[in-house]
Amino acid sequence: MNLEALQATAHKRLNVGCGEYPLLYYTNLDANPALPAEIHATVPPLPYDDNALSEIYAGHVLEHMTQDAGRAFLAECYRTLEPGGRLGVLVPDTFEIMRRYTLGMLDKVEYPEGVYHAITDLDEVCALFLYSTAQDSPHQWSYDGGTLRRAMERAGFRSLRMIDRYADPRIPVGAWYQCGWDGFKLGATL
Repeated sequence: MNLEALQATAHKRLNVGCGEYPLLYYTNLDANPALPAEIHATVPPLPYDDNALSEIYAGHVLEHMTQDAGRAFLAECYRTLEPGGRLGVLVPDTFEIMRRYTLGMLDKVEYPEGVYHAITDLDEVCALFLYSTAQDSPHQWSYDGGTLRRAMERAGFRSLRMIDRYADPRIPVGAWYQCGWDGFKLGATL
């Protein structure tokens, strides 16, 4: 898609929970009115009509919802996407995080900038990933690649494709501790 086409379709592409990383050529949504978003709202529900969007991206958002709210959010994404529309969801990869913790790997994670946390310390793992008390909005549920895929399939998404956790252009920081899927609403021509 060329630059003009991206600009022309920005109103049909939604970035949910943009935080401090709004995406170009998307409408950016965040609950926090102090953050750079075009729409400030808490989801679910999504403030769109049925079949109104061609793409939704939710990077590190779903884990901040309870399991029931996460199900409702995925259902809202399905409702608001047009046939053939794409949903991308990225979450912390609890399996990979806990695998590295139990193996005693010497990985460190930087958050916030300039502050490093050892994955060998369960308190650090809890503060960063399991409960995420290091953020203003704590985590409410955990996922790995399998449980995220299952949740998206239960909401109706098909033809799921794994998101490259290191190089996807929608991700501000590529890293080992995240996983995600792109799913498509029925009616997609793939």
